[in-house]
Amino acid sequence: MSKPTQIKEPKQALSAYLQELLSESEPEALQQVATEISEQVASHEPIISNSDDIADKESQALLFEVAGMQLALSLNELDGIENWPEEGLSQIPGHPDYVIGSLSRPKQHTLVLDLTTLITNQSSNSEDNRYILLVNNKQVGLAVSTIRHVVKLNNENVRWRREPGQRPWLAGMLMSPLSSIISLSELLKILR
Repeated sequence: MSKPTQIKEPKQALSAYLQELLSESEPEALQQVATEISEQVASHEPIISNSDDIADKESQALLFEVAGMQLALSLNELDGIENWPEEGLSQIPGHPDYVIGSLSRPKQHTLVLDLTTLITNQSSNSEDNRYILLVNNKQVGLAVSTIRHVVKLNNENVRWRREPGQRPWLAGMLMSPLSSIISLSELLKILR
């Protein structure tokens, strides 16, 4: 890792963090994400304040893949991105199938979830996971196989879900590129 950077603004932290990831990860995929987030931070574009506001404001989301499914998560709900640890995750006995393990760092333990199991009720091949999306104040991690890029979510390119259904975690559908938009608050209710 490179030398620590002094950061004064919270929005600069995410940009600096993603730039740091670039030095350790696949430059093509993460460079685009870091550039788009940096542009968003520089232009001071508003980001939604919580998942309940997602349908009411134009916002941005990170596109990623899990078991061949393309999903989107609001940037406002993203606390960071970690590479999959070479040594793997610490196993936690007695947890449900959707808990892969724990990502342990000094003063921080993150419960890593298998999104495929959570949203489809089918087990996945965790060997395909290459990244962990940190959410919920880094208390929870979402295992993903591929990170795509950042997209704008607005009422022209999204079909928002207005009523609850069989999949409460589904906030809506991004039409181009076709992706399911995750309602993080609903997804995390599964853990309670």
